[in-house]
Amino acid sequence: MADGGALPTLYVIGDSTAAQYGIERYPLFGWAQVLDHYFDDSKLIVRDAAVSGRSSKSFRDEGRWTPIQEALKPGDFVFIQFGHNDQKKDDPKRSTDPYTTYTEQLKRYVAETRATGATPLLLTPINRNSWETPKKHINSLGDYPDAVRKLARDENIDLIDMHKLTHRYYQKLGQERATRLFITLPANLYPVYPEGKSDNTHLREQGAFAVSALAIKSIKKQHLALRDYLKKSHRSWGFSRRLQQKLTP
Repeated sequence: MADGGALPTLYVIGDSTAAQYGIERYPLFGWAQVLDHYFDDSKLIVRDAAVSGRSSKSFRDEGRWTPIQEALKPGDFVFIQFGHNDQKKDDPKRSTDPYTTYTEQLKRYVAETRATGATPLLLTPINRNSWETPKKHINSLGDYPDAVRKLARDENIDLIDMHKLTHRYYQKLGQERATRLFITLPANLYPVYPEGKSDNTHLREQGAFAVSALAIKSIKKQHLALRDYLKKSHRSWGFSRRLQQKLTP
C-alpha cells in the first residue's frame, strides 16, 4: 500500500458503514468515502481502507491491517471504527465481546499505530436507523459504543463519538427525514435495486455527507490535530453542504 509520499495520510479502518463503494452500487456510500471532500489534499491524503462485513477481529485476522501498519509513518492518522459486525454472536470469525475481546482488539490497533509514530483516533460506531416511535431514536449497538468510550478515557485516546453524534442528528431530524439518509428505496428507482430496498444500516450519498460532516465538526470542536488539514473555507465543501441543507431542520 502506498504511503502517500511525504504527505501525512489519514487511514480509515472499519466496516461497511465507512467503506468505499463503486458507481455500480450507487446510491450506496460509506460515510468515510467522502471524507476527502473536507481535507486539503495538498496537506493530507485520505485512504478509506474500511471493508464491508468486517469486525475488529476479522479485519485483523484476514491480514487487512498488516499493509496499513507497515505503511504508517510519523505524522499519519488512523480512524478506528468497528462494532456493527462485532455484534454477530453466531459468527465466531467476527464476534467479539464489548468489554473483553472487542476492547482488546481496539487496544492493539491503538498500540500498533502509536508504535509507528502515527496518531490513532477511536470512533464509536454510527447509529442505525432504529426507532421506538417516530420521535424516539434508540440504540441498537448494545454496549459496543460505551466500550469504545471507556477505552478512550482509560488510555487517553482522542475520541470522535459518532454514535452520540448520529443519535442526536437523527433525533433532530425525526424518523421520516432521517430515513432519507439510508438505503431505503422504492422499486425501479436505481438499477442496482430494481425491487427497492429497506436497509436501515447503510447510508446513501446524502447520508454519507451528513454523517461525515458530523465527524468534521467534532474534529473542529475538539481542536484535534487533524483540524490543521481541513480546507479553510466551507464554500470548498460545496456539494456536501447542499446535500446537508436538504436534510437539516
